[in-house]
Amino acid sequence: MEIKIRYDDTFTTIEVAEEDCTLMIDADYEAQLAEAEDKTAVKRRSVQEIMDERFNKPEYNNWHKFDRHSASAGLPKRSVTGKRFSTEDSADEFSDHMELYPTTADMDALEAELEYEEVCRLVRSKLKPQQAELFIAVYLDGVPLKDYAARIGIAASTACEKLKRAEKNLKKIFEKHEF
Repeated sequence: MEIKIRYDDTFTTIEVAEEDCTLMIDADYEAQLAEAEDKTAVKRRSVQEIMDERFNKPEYNNWHKFDRHSASAGLPKRSVTGKRFSTEDSADEFSDHMELYPTTADMDALEAELEYEEVCRLVRSKLKPQQAELFIAVYLDGVPLKDYAARIGIAASTACEKLKRAEKNLKKIFEKHEF
């Protein structure tokens, strides 16, 4: 009896005597019976079916999870910039593959995003939630104070007072600590 075993994206065939597989088939059948609600629907599976479920399918999924973005998968891929490669591009032997590397603009955008997230995290850790969200929306996101106040359903004057309190609290914190 031949059994196919997957490794990455290839199969290896192994010749095994049928007598050597009976223990595996019986153990699988008993496990199915133990789990099944309807015992009459349970059938004995072949060794290949058992191997596919227990080893080949998980091995393929694991390989695919890590290798799906590489050229070996044979599909057009996305570059770091998010642009989709055409099949002609991936087959071009003379390409310098510079589209795979981020540009200065990409790196600047990533750095700005990380800096924004860090500032937001710091503000949220030092202020009350409402004050922090107001401060972030007005000063970091550039939302007009009146628009933000209308969005959360408070008067513009109330929002202005909350913003002043948030500024005051941050000034106190930054005066105490040197960053």
